[in-house]
Amino acid sequence: MSEEDFLKGKVALITGAGGGGFGREMAKAFARKGANLVINDINKEGLEQTRDIIRKEYDVEVLIVKADISDSGQVKQMVERVFEKFDNLFLLVNNAGIDGGLYTSLKAKEEIYDKVMAVNLKGAWNVTKAFFKQMRRQKHFTPIAGKIINITSCAGTPNGTNPYLGVYSASKAGLLAFTRLWALELGANNITVNAISPGVFLTPIYNNDPKLIRDFLKTRGVKIPINKIGEAKWVADVALFLASPVADYITGQNIILDGGMTISINKL
Repeated sequence: MSEEDFLKGKVALITGAGGGGFGREMAKAFARKGANLVINDINKEGLEQTRDIIRKEYDVEVLIVKADISDSGQVKQMVERVFEKFDNLFLLVNNAGIDGGLYTSLKAKEEIYDKVMAVNLKGAWNVTKAFFKQMRRQKHFTPIAGKIINITSCAGTPNGTNPYLGVYSASKAGLLAFTRLWALELGANNITVNAISPGVFLTPIYNNDPKLIRDFLKTRGVKIPINKIGEAKWVADVALFLASPVADYITGQNIILDGGMTISINKL
């Protein structure tokens, strides 16, 4: 990958950037390549921490937008704020998500189902629907007018479907379907759409506790061929690859980043 500032003059929006996991690491990675940032979350304090980290290290502009992406009205207000400050949105990362707890799909309460689907699936749809029209007008960005990256999960893939994360698995499978659909719908506008499906990573969703992760894997009889727990930076590195010019001809794809976990099911 070229070391040039290939995102200089371009704006990247990352949802779920206030939790200190993938969102924050991606914000740092994009800023390192010159991108100005819009960071979104419902956690304003976390967003401020992310912004302060970025400002200490990089000379880029950072706009904080506290908004619930499951609410289309709040997303509309976010659009207004973004384009009051910036004149483009080149990179959209649908990263925000919640796990919903350890419930099989048919034992989950309706409110759990509604909340998980509202954030993980409808939220990404709300944000993409709100911003794609501006992205497709950006003909001055060539050969690609914009890029969308969906952060999904191995739990949404056929080999990784997890009955103990039932509704979550379904929501991430839905986001993978949207990845393919949006790639088909937006390709003619020179917008690429791809997904990253992480396996088990040291993030706030696991309380940043490697023992908790190991215990969970053991109870499920899951083994990872590359016997390491993922680090959030690795997801940011793959996102940076997809954001770069070397990935301009990749669309509709899902990169599974799991140390081989999903291919090992029932084999190790």
